[in-house]
Amino acid sequence: MTDISSSGSVFSQTLKEITNTKLEELSKSCQSFEQAKASLLIAIQAEEDPVARLRVLSSGMKSCFAIKVDKAGNVKTDHTALPQLEIELKNLDRFLNQAEYDPSLSSKTLEMWEKSLLQHLETQSLRFRYASIYGQLVTEWLSDKSKSTDVASEDVQMGETFEDLGSAQRLVARESWEKLVFDPAKVDEAKLWNHLHSIFGLGDESKKDISGALQQIQNSVYAFEETLSQPNQFNNWSLKWVIRGLTTSDLLSDEKREVLKDFEGNEVLLNEIADVLNMRLNALSSWTWSSDSSVPVALKRRINGTFDIHMHEDLLQTIFLQYLGVKWSVFFKREFESFRTRSGTWKSAHKNIPKLDKQRLGYYLGSFTKSPCLHTVRARIYNKKYFMAQLMNDEQQATQKMEGEEEVEVRAEADSVGASLKRSRKAPRRQLASKAARKSVPSTAPIIAFRDEEAGFDDETDLEDGEDDGNFNPMELKQKILHLLSAEMTINKRLYGEMSAFHSVFESWDTLLPHGTILTVLKFLGVSQDWLHFFTKFLEAPLRFMDDDADAPVRKRRRGTPVHHVLSDVVGEATLFCLDFAVNQATDGQVLWRVRDDVWFWSRDHAAVVKAWQTISTFNSVAGTRMNLSKTGTVRVAEDQNVSLPIDKSLPHGDIRWGFLKLSPATGEFQIDQAMVDDHIAELREQLKSKHGSILGFIHAWNTFAGTFFASNFGKAAECFGRKHVDNMLSMHRHIQRQIFNEEGISSVADYLKTALERRFGLTDVPDGYLYFPMEMGGLDLRSPFVSLLQIRDELTKSPTDFVDEFRAAERKAYDEAHEAFVNGDTARERYALDDPDWEPESAHERDNFFSFEEYTRHRESFLHDRQLSGSRLHDVFHRLMRRPQERSVDPDRTKVSVAITQLRVTNQKGITQNWYQMDAYWRWVAMMYGPEVLDRFGSLNIVDSGSLPMGMVSFFRGKRITWQG
Repeated sequence: MTDISSSGSVFSQTLKEITNTKLEELSKSCQSFEQAKASLLIAIQAEEDPVARLRVLSSGMKSCFAIKVDKAGNVKTDHTALPQLEIELKNLDRFLNQAEYDPSLSSKTLEMWEKSLLQHLETQSLRFRYASIYGQLVTEWLSDKSKSTDVASEDVQMGETFEDLGSAQRLVARESWEKLVFDPAKVDEAKLWNHLHSIFGLGDESKKDISGALQQIQNSVYAFEETLSQPNQFNNWSLKWVIRGLTTSDLLSDEKREVLKDFEGNEVLLNEIADVLNMRLNALSSWTWSSDSSVPVALKRRINGTFDIHMHEDLLQTIFLQYLGVKWSVFFKREFESFRTRSGTWKSAHKNIPKLDKQRLGYYLGSFTKSPCLHTVRARIYNKKYFMAQLMNDEQQATQKMEGEEEVEVRAEADSVGASLKRSRKAPRRQLASKAARKSVPSTAPIIAFRDEEAGFDDETDLEDGEDDGNFNPMELKQKILHLLSAEMTINKRLYGEMSAFHSVFESWDTLLPHGTILTVLKFLGVSQDWLHFFTKFLEAPLRFMDDDADAPVRKRRRGTPVHHVLSDVVGEATLFCLDFAVNQATDGQVLWRVRDDVWFWSRDHAAVVKAWQTISTFNSVAGTRMNLSKTGTVRVAEDQNVSLPIDKSLPHGDIRWGFLKLSPATGEFQIDQAMVDDHIAELREQLKSKHGSILGFIHAWNTFAGTFFASNFGKAAECFGRKHVDNMLSMHRHIQRQIFNEEGISSVADYLKTALERRFGLTDVPDGYLYFPMEMGGLDLRSPFVSLLQIRDELTKSPTDFVDEFRAAERKAYDEAHEAFVNGDTARERYALDDPDWEPESAHERDNFFSFEEYTRHRESFLHDRQLSGSRLHDVFHRLMRRPQERSVDPDRTKVSVAITQLRVTNQKGITQNWYQMDAYWRWVAMMYGPEVLDRFGSLNIVDSGSLPMGMVSFFRGKRITWQG
């Protein structure tokens, strides 16, 4: 089994050889064409007769472009990728016969034909020129010249001198981490055990339903452990879903993912692996992390400036732990959901309307229904999408995540893990190096967020998101939480006058979570001693850094969990399940909106917010966990901005932030924090400088950092944010480019790339489409954030509060109509469908007079009255506020670009495709905006013949994760 890890390198080496062969053949074709072209131009210059010159030119063109002809010398159409030229040459042969005899054919016409053919030659030369440049760009990328300071020094510069603080950052990150994970946390396990008893009501006769549901979990754990002890757990089928899950996770390096993909297609090898892992599972009691006594670990920098500590166990161990993690994850998800749905356990915020209130509603309104209503919509979202979201629904569930979709870290002046390293760009390089050599710790530590990625979803309340495919998008859950909070803020401020909320994140959850807390919770849930022994060994991994000397000591981990392992998610979610339930009970049915270690709570009842925070504080005091105060904040927003409502002293101070967004305590609206953006612009500038050695590498980094990373942290557009949010994002993207590219003659990324192409390859007069067209068509695939935003801008409302105002008007209208129906006797005829149709108020005054508007609206979130039209009900308003805009496409021109699109021959082409209606709105915009110039310059939308491009290697390298400096 020792040689299997080399399969990935064999694959990449083979791909390199294929790429080199393609590039060599491309070079030969280019040279051959240019030689034939030069000879042809000399030949036609020797002909003085225009018709004879055209015949020579036509014949030479057929040779240059490998145009097929039949035995009679007639052109065959549809035999090359140049249908227009084929038809032109075929027709020209016949037109020249006319020219031989028809004296009325003007010399101007002959000149036009000659000019057209010569233009084909020049266009083909240009296509070969760009194909050659493409080959050089790929070679440059493969050669990894981005690490060469020589190339960078000759290229276009972007502002101040780049200073590599990476070694100092890594040093401080490692030292901070080591100070924490090798010392056990002090947890009073008996106190925690008693607290769990209190949460789940053990010994409390009034909470027998809860204790009974807990007992069911414990019984199920016992049965589940029995199933895991059955033989032959691993087989070819189970190994394939394990491998598919690993290849979409952040657990493995690119090289190991390549190896796993080779595993998946090798049935013999899978059989061997299954045998080994089944033996390992049968001997679970003696399982250890490594036969070599330690597991290598290394720091890995993330795009947001934080560091992960990655463990590099062998692949078989990774597969083994992934299988167990997925099995436990699916099991606990099912059991926790069963607990939540059992009667008498999880409280609901949707309280039954009191009997008297219900009777009065029926008397005055006639029939009404309790669903759909806003309460049921909220509950459905939480139950389906947020409850235990980090646990898996089934073994096949995959993670969907774009590179760059990571949350910005809040940079605070603190000595805690998770604090920021101030990047002083004025410090001399030698001084920095000496500090690193002395291993002196700067006054502030680098951001260290040792944690896994969060899982996301496509919320069914968002009517534009389509069907839920069962997979996770790691960014989606948090994006949706922003929309949920914003929608609730808009509704509650307008209808009830205020709204309170807090947001917090656990301090370095993966690094600090006490092992004693984990094991106590697992034991409380019924996990046996045998499995507790396994979990203990999983948590207490023997570690040694990869860059340490061979004689460096091996140290056993004493707190925290291995990042990106599913088993880590399992023990973390099991622990936080207890917190979720505690908050639900303390707040009488409200929920903690939680995405892994990131917690949100909101309510118009300020007292409920206080109770929720107190519950979290109590949990932390017994579990040995704590919140990151730099990521914690509270707001209490009033409808009247001139009113400042008091915030309970027990609630945390600070701003509510997410990504680049900050929640305004005055308006309750999320706003982009430009100061925070500017901090990351400086980081982007430094990262781009490290990519100067390769234009394709530069574009890949730009698309990921300036595109995906910034765009994700600006928040996804939705009706609850309004059009102003999109306008702010457009302004920020413009600001980013102006700050990064601020030299004379260079004010945008497009200017920079054109200048770099000219300086490196002598390429001038570069059309814009070359930059933005997809790589499959010979372009550079530079992505524009402006296009997608402009396609949705006009689809959004200017004022989200208008939706609530429309609801209030509709509600008042429905009340007036119900009043009229009551007076004229229509309501009395509708009471027959009520549970108690004969009930009536005791007071004659109340029997004869319609009830108040205040009473009519008291339960507006809990019932639905038919007089309020569909679309104007409160849950409809909530849906509208949550809606994400659809991109509005540009229209096809019905002329040359549309015709050129239909002539695209490659059916599996990405981006701009043969079918207009199957194209994304983004690519339609690019085709219509840049297509005319591309057609004029290259005669086709394909800048380069796709068959000659080394797309396999390009796709291979684009699939690799970017290595960020630091």
